[in-house]
Amino acid sequence: VPEWWDGSAEMPLVVALHGGSGDGRGFMWSWLREARGRGFFLLAPTAQGSTWSMMGEDIDGPALRAMVELVAERWPVKRSSILLTGLSDGATYSLLTGLAEDSPFTAIAPMSGVLHPANLERGNMQRAAGRRIYLVHGALDWMFPVETARWASGQLREAGADLVYREIDGLSHTYARDENDRILSWFDASLVLPGDGEKNKEG
Repeated sequence: VPEWWDGSAEMPLVVALHGGSGDGRGFMWSWLREARGRGFFLLAPTAQGSTWSMMGEDIDGPALRAMVELVAERWPVKRSSILLTGLSDGATYSLLTGLAEDSPFTAIAPMSGVLHPANLERGNMQRAAGRRIYLVHGALDWMFPVETARWASGQLREAGADLVYREIDGLSHTYARDENDRILSWFDASLVLPGDGEKNKEG
């Protein structure tokens, strides 16, 4: 919660999911500066297992939804602006749970992840129609080659998603820190800062 928040103003919520070897405490720093500067609530959970539950029983999805509800009970979350983002395994899981039937998330911004086959099995692609998705991938990603992201972007567009696909030259399998500003300006108009328009044109 930004230190300067007045205690009553409604604000967007960003939920940020760490990569496979990380945790919420560490990954929160990837978004903390923007939360303080632009004004949104920030939640950075930690997976219950060694990584997010993409195989077998989904134990993290219900926990994430419960956390969002808990935050919304304690603070005035702008329900129309709840972003789910993540890196690597967190990105893959953000699509998997963000497109689930009872998802509270209004926009999804995966970085350096893949479109998990379970999205097809669970009917998530049908729910992708009209969903706002900002997909980021590095052209030099060594873990998930860029071809996987190009395929995912094609599948999501074919499903009718409202998709922005950002392929970044020179980026490997790492966090695209400079994309935060673009993502937030795309996500919610109240988070746009002076000069964001020119910055986004440069990209």
